[in-house]
Formats: sequence, structure tokens, C-alpha cells
Amino acid sequence: MRRRTLLAGAAIGVAAVTYPAARADAATAPALFVAAHPDDETLAMSTAIAEHVAAGQAVHVLLLTDGEGSGTLKILNGTTVSPWWGNRHVPAAEGYAPFTPATLGAARVVEAETALRSLSAGLPGTLTVHRAGLPDGQVTSATAQAAIVAVADEIAAGGTVRLKGHSPLVDNHPDHLAAGQAIVALATANPTRFADRRHYILPMYWTDARLSQVTESWDNPTDAAIAARVRAAVRSYGAWSPSLGAYAIGYHSVATMLDQLMATPKCLMHP
Repeated sequence: MRRRTLLAGAAIGVAAVTYPAARADAATAPALFVAAHPDDETLAMSTAIAEHVAAGQAVHVLLLTDGEGSGTLKILNGTTVSPWWGNRHVPAAEGYAPFTPATLGAARVVEAETALRSLSAGLPGTLTVHRAGLPDGQVTSATAQAAIVAVADEIAAGGTVRLKGHSPLVDNHPDHLAAGQAIVALATANPTRFADRRHYILPMYWTDARLSQVTESWDNPTDAAIAARVRAAVRSYGAWSPSLGAYAIGYHSVATMLDQLMATPKCLMHP
């Protein structure tokens, strides 16, 4: 398990640092947002993440995988073309080496960390990123539960942790469903520790018929500043500057959902 704390003005890679002017309320249990892949945290949970940090809380984001299995690898390596980009990439001519699954995953994590900085920088809470390193496309409820419990034990040994993550029902991706099912299983097995849980729905499912099976509600930004932070996080996934390690992986992959969130920054969730 790898851990990084993202703080305003701090360099990524500094572990377990506490922002001196930003201590979470000791009476509030830490919030753990669980995302199957880098970009899921922004697509599904960005408004909630920003609001929790703005409230001075200790916020943690667990990336279950690095997203190394994404089909964006073929796009960036010039094998296929992204409709969003419109042309075939030529890595050598554009100043970057062809990606491997490992280097793609590392680049995706950087994008997620950049987005999370946009959501949290300068706010009174703390935001720490954890990486479980599970294989992309092979997440199970059991492996997700183990990863979640490992982080919960690290941030609140034996104590209450508020779990936030994917829907176990309103989604089609096996990794997302497994993450949501893991949260349900943990709350069922240990209702005292994990009683407070929320499931967040990706924008592509905001009008899904399965919503009739849950009691959903909107989490709209509390003010214009939170909405601006969400939009800034979305922009992180469209940054293209290979010399600086920015490859717009999110927009090469899920441009439609990112544009949807840019237009209407909010979250849809259910218990």
C-alpha cells in the first residue's frame, strides 16, 4: 500500500504530512473515498471530496488500481485514434516514449493527484492518496475489502471510517461494481465501524433505469468556489504537455463524461 498526502504548495511524494493550518475536527471520523481507477474519483466524487476538505475534515482517497489496463495505451502509442484528439499519435515525433502498462498507470496516477490538488489546495482539511496496486480489470469484492480495511486500519485503527465509493448496482464496469460491493459487505459485517457509507454514480449513469432501484440524491456544490474546483479538476485530465509528463489520458478515454461534469459539476449518490 502506497500513501501520499496532497497539500497546498507541497510536493507530491511527501508521506503522512499534516497541513499545519488544516486539522480536521477530532470528533469527525475520517472519510475514505474508494475509486477503482484514476479519474473515477473526479468523475463520480469530486464535489463531495472538495466539500469534505473544505469542511476541515481528514479526507483519504484510495485508488484500488493504477488504471494500467486502459485502452488509452493503444491510443497514445498510435495504434488507434481517439475521437477527442482526432489524429493518430506519433510518440517519437511528439516527444515521448511509447507507453507500457506500468508507465501508463504511473501517468494516470499523476493525473489523479493533480486533479485532487485542484479539489483540495488551500482548504482547511487534509487529503491523502493511497494506492492499493490491484490489477486493473481484476478487482474483486474480496481484494477491494482487504485494501479498504488496510487503509481504514492505518488512518483510524479500530475506529469509525466513513466509506464513500462506487455504486454496487448502477454501473457496468466489473471493477466499479466490485468496489461498491466491497463497501456494502464491510458495512454489513461491521455496521458500527462502517455505518456511514455513500455510493457515487458516474455521469454516464445519471439517467440509468437502475436508479429506480435505489434512493438517489444530488450533491450539488455548496458554492461557486466548489464548482470551480471541480471544473479545475476536470481540466487536469485534458492537460497535454509530454515534456512535463501530462498526456490528457482522461480526455483521451472518457471525454464525454468529463465534459458532462464540466457543464454540470455535481455528484449523484445513494445510500
